[in-house]
Amino acid sequence: MIVRTIAPEGMPRPTGEDGHVLLDVVWQHFSDSLRWPTFDYVDRKLYARGLKFEEVVQQLCPALLRGVDADLWRLPQGPTELSLTVAGAANCANTEIAINGVLVMVRTAAWIEPHYQPTEPGALPELRPDDLAPPVDDVNLALLTKTSRFVSFALALHEPCFRGGGHNLDDLDWTLRYDRGIRPFTGVHRLDEYWDIRQQMLGPARAEADNTPFGQRPEPTVALSPTAVPVVGSEGEQSTEAMEVTCMLHPLIAEVAAERYSGGFYYDAVRSALQAVEHRVQNLVGTTEVGERLMGIAFGNKPDPPKITATRSTGGSLESEQNGMQFLFKGAMGALRNPRMHGPDERDARDEADEILVFASFLMRRLDIEDEQRMAASSMMDEGSRTKPRGH
Repeated sequence: MIVRTIAPEGMPRPTGEDGHVLLDVVWQHFSDSLRWPTFDYVDRKLYARGLKFEEVVQQLCPALLRGVDADLWRLPQGPTELSLTVAGAANCANTEIAINGVLVMVRTAAWIEPHYQPTEPGALPELRPDDLAPPVDDVNLALLTKTSRFVSFALALHEPCFRGGGHNLDDLDWTLRYDRGIRPFTGVHRLDEYWDIRQQMLGPARAEADNTPFGQRPEPTVALSPTAVPVVGSEGEQSTEAMEVTCMLHPLIAEVAAERYSGGFYYDAVRSALQAVEHRVQNLVGTTEVGERLMGIAFGNKPDPPKITATRSTGGSLESEQNGMQFLFKGAMGALRNPRMHGPDERDARDEADEILVFASFLMRRLDIEDEQRMAASSMMDEGSRTKPRGH
């Protein structure tokens, strides 16, 4: 029997029935395969029903669906995964067990956190499948199957009360990390209670942005802290004046960093931004290489031309710019990404996080050049095929 879950009052809902269809397509794929579907898969499923993704998605918002640019400045790349939030699942059929599992995970983590003793400095508490047992919580036994726990984990992974995690699909094993931010959720049993606390945790600005339909807001910004700039007076004396710079972050950077940044987790925001740059380069080159080696393959210009164009020069400065861009991307991986991927975890000051996010945004915009060139080349090929005489 199919029973559509009705999201409690106060939680976001699709503004039209087609939005429900999109959410159901995503959820059904995950339920069948335990993998979130790609954009290509969802796009084709909707098209087969006579629906256009770019129109349907505007009935949704980021509080329901992940993997889509908030302002719809462009559609997701084909292999990009689309996943549901807890609210997204709350608007799909037969999701009650999965959602209740998320609530069990949240309150179990909140119960464990005050008693956690780290094995090494800075280590975050971790929730594992075996932590969800009847002695800890009076749970329905259906929630204790390996599969049902994994499904709930997939929904909980990117919820703001948790700080990421990892999984092994083959073994249906997983971990969820958390910190003192889990404490407000102690004793939460109902979805509406959870959502109210979640909204308070995000803050009014972030909550409003998350609940704004896709395509109906400006590009996210980050305002950098004022910097003292020396000013030479009339008699050569130096004083300081405050200079404030506001930067429009690239949407792909804002997408992965905004939630972490707004919660004060600047280290995670920076790490996620640099991972996003790395992942996009991997997709453009078509390789699983990582880090500095990846950037050497992508931007090296000897003996063959670079695989990715990130330059604007056309004259004598082209080779110099090509070398410089290779060093910038490799430096970002070696000096900024690697220490944050391989630990030990440290805290980034907000000012430095601002600066690194802007740098990551710059790198991401340079990758737009390659996308633009590929789109232009594809358009020319399509035009050529349309104008080619018959018989040739």
